[in-house]
Amino acid sequence: MNGAALAVTGPVQMTQARQLAGQTARRLGFPPSVVDRVVLAASELGTNLMKYATDGQLVIVPSPGGLDVLAIDRGPGIERVQDSMRDGFSTTGTLGLGLGGVRRLAGEFDIFSRHGEGTTVLARWRHDEPGGPARAQVVVGAALSAAPGETLCGDDWGVAHSEGVSTVVLSDGLGHGPEAADASTTVVEKVLADPAAAPEELIVALDDSMTTKRGATVAIAQFRSGEPTMSFCGVGNSTVRLIAKDGSYEALVSSPGIVGKRQRSGKRGIPTVRPWSGHGWLVMHTDGVSDRWSAADNLDVLQHDPATAAGWLFGAYGRRRDDACVVVVSGGGAT
Repeated sequence: MNGAALAVTGPVQMTQARQLAGQTARRLGFPPSVVDRVVLAASELGTNLMKYATDGQLVIVPSPGGLDVLAIDRGPGIERVQDSMRDGFSTTGTLGLGLGGVRRLAGEFDIFSRHGEGTTVLARWRHDEPGGPARAQVVVGAALSAAPGETLCGDDWGVAHSEGVSTVVLSDGLGHGPEAADASTTVVEKVLADPAAAPEELIVALDDSMTTKRGATVAIAQFRSGEPTMSFCGVGNSTVRLIAKDGSYEALVSSPGIVGKRQRSGKRGIPTVRPWSGHGWLVMHTDGVSDRWSAADNLDVLQHDPATAAGWLFGAYGRRRDDACVVVVSGGGAT
């Protein structure tokens, strides 16, 4: 599904952010009235980043059935979030002016801020507003950006819901730039074309289809309606954590290697099956994000929309020198 991020530090980046938001909304088939709302919201969020934030980025991500716009910063945070939603509220060092307007412009809105550490704001539009879609058995959100100096992100992600099966994929193409992006696009398209296949079968199929491309590290998670488990299979160095509601977690281990570069011996793509109650979270990210974060210390943000949580982890722990992608899965499963 991919997406793009822009560091917003001045008027030039503001203009680029507005253009990117509008172009993405039009490409996704939104009517002109919604495109106008997306552009205006992106402008408000970008203005706040430019005026008040530290290390602010506007991330624009196609989501299942719609479009997410995330404003992410490592600034001082908002001490009183509810006050910040009032029209006209603005305090130096906060994302204040315009948030109430963004909430009215968006189909869905979420905000998480930690005083002294930063803020993540999510504005979302869906194709089927008003009313929204029937809730899928899992809810997925993501944030990503290209390495500095690159226009295409070598990381990609995707999710497909089909006949009671939800399959989520994360890919990190080797290196940076167009060839890495092409490798990850191929991975995501291949997985989403057959989302009901078992994760380990998808890994084997990717090995065959990726032989002429650069190769990638891949993580695939799958959830089946009515089954209190999730299945995982991965190859390479993606970080994957299955987090319980009390903050304890298990790191799910991928097989060593690169998809598209067959190993000489050993089983390829060893599947892992774990309980999935729907009350925890699955977090997957590429090595462009540091794995030195604590699940227990981030339970508050994980309670938010998965896209907000992904944006926060991306902003707080992104290395800023590599392609980066974070995917968060919540909800569904047996209750």
